[in-house]
Amino acid sequence: MNKVDVIDNPKLVKVAAMIRRYGPTMKYFVVDFQAELLQTLTDATVSTLYYVPNRMGKYDKAIYNRTMNFCTFLRQPATDRILKMIYENMNRAGNLPKRCPIMVGKYSFNTSLDGLHLPSFLPESNFRFDLKFHRGPRYELILVGHWYGELKRVS
Repeated sequence: MNKVDVIDNPKLVKVAAMIRRYGPTMKYFVVDFQAELLQTLTDATVSTLYYVPNRMGKYDKAIYNRTMNFCTFLRQPATDRILKMIYENMNRAGNLPKRCPIMVGKYSFNTSLDGLHLPSFLPESNFRFDLKFHRGPRYELILVGHWYGELKRVS
């Protein structure tokens, strides 16, 4: 990961996210993420979208697009393989929600995603990974994160 853009709903959550470099040559990246949930969430939907750029460099069509109930995911993480891999990695270095309802409070993680094992069907390329959280029947925005980076295969 080398860039992140976050849009939050300040009535529901306050989010700060940044990516910074580290290491002797500053070639590695670490993600710092903090969210302060201001209202308890009993019904949330999560969408995971993975894009690679087209020939014009735009992220138009997702090659992976999945939407599901977030509480279902927390109860049964195997229901979304990619989200499970990423969520487990982030949660090892943080305190993300583990069950519903998601209570008012502060949630965070601080991690490098270097070495994260993703499925082989995702191409080696630049990418944008979107995480979108909504709540209720009106699909009210909670949080949208656009995470940019480069996927490289390592032997």
